[in-house]
Amino acid sequence: MSHSDEDLAGVPAHLSYEPPPAGAGAPGGEHLISLIVRGQGTLAFAIAESRPFEVATRSALAGAPGDFAWRIEQEAAVLRERKGEAWAERARFPGVGLDPATDCPYWFSFDCHNRALRYGKGEMRLGTMLAAHQLPPVKEHEDDPYAWIAGIEAVATDAAIGEADIWRDPVTVEPPLRVVPDDAITMEDIARGRVTSAANLSATCQQLYRNVAGAAFVLDTPDFPDFSEAIKASIADPKGWCAKTLVSKASEFGDKNIDATYLRITLGTNQGESPGIPYVMEIWPSGHYSPIHNHGGSDAVIRVLHGEITVHMFPWLSPQHLEEFGTKVFVAGDVTWIAARLNQVHRLKNDNPAEPCITIQCYLYADSNRTHWPYFDYLDKNGIAHFNPNSDADFLAFKELMKAEWAAR
Repeated sequence: MSHSDEDLAGVPAHLSYEPPPAGAGAPGGEHLISLIVRGQGTLAFAIAESRPFEVATRSALAGAPGDFAWRIEQEAAVLRERKGEAWAERARFPGVGLDPATDCPYWFSFDCHNRALRYGKGEMRLGTMLAAHQLPPVKEHEDDPYAWIAGIEAVATDAAIGEADIWRDPVTVEPPLRVVPDDAITMEDIARGRVTSAANLSATCQQLYRNVAGAAFVLDTPDFPDFSEAIKASIADPKGWCAKTLVSKASEFGDKNIDATYLRITLGTNQGESPGIPYVMEIWPSGHYSPIHNHGGSDAVIRVLHGEITVHMFPWLSPQHLEEFGTKVFVAGDVTWIAARLNQVHRLKNDNPAEPCITIQCYLYADSNRTHWPYFDYLDKNGIAHFNPNSDADFLAFKELMKAEWAAR
């Protein structure tokens, strides 16, 4: 084992911080939270009291010449820098201070390699970043005045927090959403960061990907080459099973709205390792969409079998934050992914006016997930509601039904 291997053996990508009992924390009521790797990492938490708070670095170097501190005020985020005993304001970002949502996840990223300090709300990613400060580059033939940031080993906060998430890596790039086979990814893809391979997904997502990404996992098979056309016809015919079932579901997510419906055709049985049955073929007629929802903290893989689907992404599930931070269109053959802390909250919509979209959605709890939350939470007019992942039909029975309808046409 090399020296570097020894240093990194067993280093986790993610940890949780549990606050100590009252009175047992750091002096002054601070929470002192260690980073997984010195000089880098991301910290996220919600606060129990809506009052200004601070998140400050702590260095492992004896006599370190400074610190940085994010001060989240009522109306602004302020970055301060300490040199010696004096603090000075380095940057002020209006309009991104304390959040009105009590469950707001605040995150802070520290990156000694790219000399960047970042702050955001929601999922820990560039798409939800609200403020950033870039340290100046090192001048040639001069010592680096910020060399000490590589020794940051912890952050301290005076916020009233519950559990905190600690990521080993800083927020540096937006994670690619489309997954391609290993033999399809190119050097340009890596350079541009526009797609990813299954090897970069969580172990749980890799397992799901291998189950549904194969060449034989298709909708129109030799025994029923018109399956997708039969589904399309069943949607268009008011007497078709698909059309009638959609009408019966028009109030599933609140007020009656036929466009806010889709069909869930399940494959297999619930084995206690996913929210509902783990494999679901979903059918989205033109113009139909889901509510804004999450996936119960499960990992997931989605493959488009027919048509196209637009994914609208949101920072977290909150009735006070309905602004999406990104959209992506996936077409037949495309695969995308969801992890417990990334890509969890979205709305799906079929914007194609001519074709229904048919997807296979696959869900699985990670081995480390001991909660097994059985619902998908979603937003309705009253706030956050719970959806029990149900089934409109078993896949094998549905396929025979579509065969019969198609033959009758």
